[in-house]
Amino acid sequence: MILFATSEEHRYTHDGLDGERDDLDVRVAAYEELLGRRGERGITYVFTDFDRLSLWRLAQAAALFRELKQQECRVLNDPARVPNRFGLLRLLHHKRVNAFNAYRVDELMLPQRWPVFLRMEGSHSKPLSRLLNNAEELRESIGRAVKMGAPASALLIVEYAAEPVRPGLFRRLSVFRVGARLLGYTCAHETNWIVKYGTPGIAPPELYEEEYAIVRDNPYGDAMRRCFDLASVEYGRIDFGLVEGRPQIYEINTNPHMQLRPEPSPMARRNDSNDLFRENYLDALRALDAGQGV
Repeated sequence: MILFATSEEHRYTHDGLDGERDDLDVRVAAYEELLGRRGERGITYVFTDFDRLSLWRLAQAAALFRELKQQECRVLNDPARVPNRFGLLRLLHHKRVNAFNAYRVDELMLPQRWPVFLRMEGSHSKPLSRLLNNAEELRESIGRAVKMGAPASALLIVEYAAEPVRPGLFRRLSVFRVGARLLGYTCAHETNWIVKYGTPGIAPPELYEEEYAIVRDNPYGDAMRRCFDLASVEYGRIDFGLVEGRPQIYEINTNPHMQLRPEPSPMARRNDSNDLFRENYLDALRALDAGQGV
């Protein structure tokens, strides 16, 4: 069995996986349900959703991780080692993976490059600002965000790093890690730099052909493995873009919403890519459940 541990509010992310294949037993539990319970060696525990946990709950999750390890259980993603969004971006800049940097508002530091935008730590929602081109625009945007109730201690300043894949079209790429396996994933396309869910059928046919090759061959797997290793993430999805041909990492989501059967796309090749990823992902879960590459 594979058991995903998550926050109570976001346990839906892996619901439905249990019914995908007869040889898979997948469960989801909130951390509150696991605290104080003895582990079972036949279960592979996958800890997720750290950015949504309070510091106290995060410490409890880290203690639980160690208890399960002492009981010789298989456990992925150490809550004490996985960085938050700010920590990840600062780490990847320091390691020269990312050309761009991020700053906490309460560091009282000005960015080294412009434009920048504001976003909130621990949130997977869209940025809180448009692109900001100078210190005065940044100061005014911070003031508006705080006035609207965004805690200053949670505000991040992120240097802009994006590039259209075609004129007026932006692409976000992703790679999954499931234990030892790295999986190419479908892309998201949008007409502006804020690419979250993407717009179905918006890209030209050749980009969907390229997307299928990305899912099939995972050309960015080796580069992303290093990033996963730097972040101590053994299960999750890394989102990135290409700027001048160089991957720029935006986040690692340890609790991605697994919609393995999305609505059919108007582009047939996208449907092929979705089908291929689903089989690759379920095969990787089966290997994880069997203790391969943990």
